[in-house]
Amino acid sequence: MRRSISNIKTHFITVICVVLLSINYTSVSADELTTDNLQQTEFRALAKQVLNVMDKWARSWAQLDPVGYVSSYSPDYVGKGFPSHFAWAANRQQRLQQQQQIQLSLTDVSLRSTKQGYFTVTFTQKYTSDTYKDVTDKKLEFKLIDGQWYIVAEKILTKK
Repeated sequence: MRRSISNIKTHFITVICVVLLSINYTSVSADELTTDNLQQTEFRALAKQVLNVMDKWARSWAQLDPVGYVSSYSPDYVGKGFPSHFAWAANRQQRLQQQQQIQLSLTDVSLRSTKQGYFTVTFTQKYTSDTYKDVTDKKLEFKLIDGQWYIVAEKILTKK
């Protein structure tokens, strides 16, 4: 299990680095700051925060840590088919406790700001556990709530 978690950490950290590098960091002096540069700088800072929450979400899931996993979601998040956040969270905890290991790989990560205080992240997810495996294109929507980014929506776009 330690080997697979280590591989997941390494792979996911690589994905985050690639995404952050692809956001096109540039060095700008104070004299060169324009509205566009300020917006790009703010976008990069917010994108980094969102990717940190996504990293916590993926690591917690792969490490079978239901508390860390569920805390990545907004307290108002209700998964499809559940009457409340509490019912969804209890189900996720039970399902994680039934697994011996999870292997998770996220590739083709793309992120965009959809409106003030929201980010959408799309990616391809390869998931393997003791009892199930799949490859899906997925979308997570993040919202800034009281200074903290949370997942507020999750959608499978396609199963491969």
